[in-house]
Amino acid sequence: MARIPDDFLVGTSSSAWQIEGNGGKGPGQKSWADIFYETDPSRWIGGDGPDRACDFYHRYKEDIRTMAGYGMRAFRFTIQWARFMEDPEKGIVSQDAVEYYRDVIRTIRESGMEPVVSLEHWDIPAVLFEKYNGWAGRETIALYEKYAEAVLEAYHKDVQWWFAFTEPTTPIDNGYMEKLWYPFRHTPKEAYQAHFHKMVAIASAVRICRKYAAEGCRMGVMLHLTPVYARSGEARDVQAAYLADLFNVRLYLDPVLKGEFPPDLIRILKEQDCMFEYREEDLEAIRRWRIDMLGTDYYFPIRVKARETAYTREAFHPEMFYEPWIMPGRRFNSDRGWEIYPQALLDFGIRLKEDYGNIPWLISENGIGIAGEDRRRGEDGIINDEYRIEFIRDHLTFALKAREAGCDLRGYLIWSYVDNLSALNAFKNRYGLLELDRETLERRPKRSVFWLQDVLKKGELPEAEA
Repeated sequence: MARIPDDFLVGTSSSAWQIEGNGGKGPGQKSWADIFYETDPSRWIGGDGPDRACDFYHRYKEDIRTMAGYGMRAFRFTIQWARFMEDPEKGIVSQDAVEYYRDVIRTIRESGMEPVVSLEHWDIPAVLFEKYNGWAGRETIALYEKYAEAVLEAYHKDVQWWFAFTEPTTPIDNGYMEKLWYPFRHTPKEAYQAHFHKMVAIASAVRICRKYAAEGCRMGVMLHLTPVYARSGEARDVQAAYLADLFNVRLYLDPVLKGEFPPDLIRILKEQDCMFEYREEDLEAIRRWRIDMLGTDYYFPIRVKARETAYTREAFHPEMFYEPWIMPGRRFNSDRGWEIYPQALLDFGIRLKEDYGNIPWLISENGIGIAGEDRRRGEDGIINDEYRIEFIRDHLTFALKAREAGCDLRGYLIWSYVDNLSALNAFKNRYGLLELDRETLERRPKRSVFWLQDVLKKGELPEAEA
């Protein structure tokens, strides 16, 4: 049995637009998710969009108390920018939203859990896209600062774990590089400008939070950190992995932890005419206001090899330098198309320890999405999700190994407590410890949540069966 330390935060993660729905929002409070859906609802499986989601907005007390009842120690949620700011340009705060999130935080604390708060999870006010091209426009930085200042002022006495963004790369890469998400473009210069603006905003969030450091507030960022592995030790494969890591990991990790950009990254961006515009005060802010802690959202590793086929995209993409490689014999979730590799958590923890000063960090998302879970329903009506139990057990095992190896790992958060909405995939792949009835919105426990409840009650994680 592996012991789970008493101060190790085990809980679940969520994102506002994926669970809240639009209840309580007024005119002019549309967000990125709303305009993404409205451009073409047929893109979203089943036509499900963010309007109702899981209706957490009306059911938060029930959900939070349910999580606490199963022994969870923490709940990560997002404050939705478009909900919190009645007018994001003028800096006018919605008092209804202030009280709503205040009660969410109060309910979490009264239930005995720790609130972990993200300020943005992909979902910015729609007006910022309509007027400023989202994060590609510099104006968004100042508007984010107004928002962050208002949130920290409202809740700094009640929350210590703050994060400027969750997965800042994902909406930019999918929206400006892959043409999968709104605004459906492949414009790499815009993409790297947007990335840079988010890094400046991270520094701003740290600066704002430092005013409340004496009250225990700390600011971090939750990055979609996917360790990169080379196909072989051959020089061409190793170089391919180095460049994949440069663009998928170090793009954010070096600025937020070291206060600087990798020279090779800057060189390539200039060579490819993708270099972002900046001011000297931007670089000084990134150097000075570095994060206090790191969150890592991890689902799968990146495995690459040297390019063996011609690069055919018209504009720059990091895959110019490498190709994906499928490792023979891998564990694989065919529903989501992702490899399952728990050891990456230990590998990444060691890297943070050896290369980045062993910063405090937590695994801020980790989970498995499976389609058609209804076929796993037992005679008692409960979904027997043994695959989720195995997934959580194996990843939590390596998380605890990282802690035992001296990595300053503070917790492990599961995505997610209930089946939730995803971009385009809607409710196709189910991630929850609780099942969501799409008609009634009733929450029903799956086998995995009973297993986790027992683990947390005993404080021990059983080893994998031989």
